[in-house]
Amino acid sequence: MNIRELAKLEKEYIINQRRFFHKHPELSTQEINTTRQIAKELADMGIEITTFDNFTGLIGTINGSKPGKTVMLRADIDALPINENPNKNYASMNPGVMHACGHDCHIAMLLGAAKILSSHKEELAGTVKLLFQMGEEIGVESRHYVENGSLEGVDAIFGMHIWSLLDSGFANFEDGERMASSDRFTIKIMGSSSHGSAPQEGKDSIVTAAAIVMALQTLVSRINNPQNTFVLSVGMMNGGTQFNILAGQTELVGTTRTFNREFRKTLPKLISDMASSVAEAYGCKAETEYCFFPGPVINEHANLNRIAREAVTKQIGEKALVHMDKMMSAEDFSVYMEKTPGVYGFLGARNKDKGICCVHHHPDFDVDEDVLPDGTGIYAQFAVDFLKTSD
Repeated sequence: MNIRELAKLEKEYIINQRRFFHKHPELSTQEINTTRQIAKELADMGIEITTFDNFTGLIGTINGSKPGKTVMLRADIDALPINENPNKNYASMNPGVMHACGHDCHIAMLLGAAKILSSHKEELAGTVKLLFQMGEEIGVESRHYVENGSLEGVDAIFGMHIWSLLDSGFANFEDGERMASSDRFTIKIMGSSSHGSAPQEGKDSIVTAAAIVMALQTLVSRINNPQNTFVLSVGMMNGGTQFNILAGQTELVGTTRTFNREFRKTLPKLISDMASSVAEAYGCKAETEYCFFPGPVINEHANLNRIAREAVTKQIGEKALVHMDKMMSAEDFSVYMEKTPGVYGFLGARNKDKGICCVHHHPDFDVDEDVLPDGTGIYAQFAVDFLKTSD
């Protein structure tokens, strides 16, 4: 099959699907109608559908005419709590909710690939699973599909993100570290209140919290190997009730980002020990809670990276592949990569000539829809080419 030509033929369908889902966005874990509409589209194609009792999203299964390996193609389906500027005829009809990250495009591109693959399944040796995943925006909802066994028997998984910082006509599927882990920590500092005029009578939890914030940066600059990319940021400090009363309790909430899986495992103890020792020096106590969210996205399977890059060149051309620096932002596709070999990349959708240049999560975010058939083609081409491999 000539997937590039087949994808071009589906351009109108893909764009119409993108605009439908853009007009009807739903927040993370609430994608009920989104799931229902995707299921309808897949059913019309004669694709086997698996839904779930306890969470949204679904899996479509295309069985080839011959036995073989199994490849999974993933698209996330949730939207963001953003009020879209109504400057296009397919703007969100759900006030306060918007597809401002391109997940509507991911749905549409994968539906286009589903049409191509299901209509040519007699040419497939193996199985293609289409994962439409809920809740990517809140971090770890991908774990549900792993925990319920949806990835059992899957030999490889492929993911891709439409990208507003890359021009249309270009893509990135690069070896190595691509996106960082993203974990959250909360530190509760317990002191004792006193009047602001008599600080010696209390133990100031705000001053202690400030000292902890500064001390935590030594984990970055002195404990961490400088060759390891590591970010620690405190984004929230909450404490106190009155301007003239020392706060008896203050809470810090922050995030850590790294690509180093082993160093990441040490962070809960490092942060807890630092907070407790500083708090003790100030006469306070500190309790730390550390939550692991998505791990790092690392393209570490050479065969999958090669197949992905070849899929891009077959669909867009030899010059389409470009370098992108690794990012400290996160993606819960990493949860799948911890279970089965995977590859993840980016498809450019910025077009300054068309005025399409707003970044993700912006009320004016949009994409160059001309790239959507390319995304469909890359999805389908990766599946076909992977199923042909013997390694």
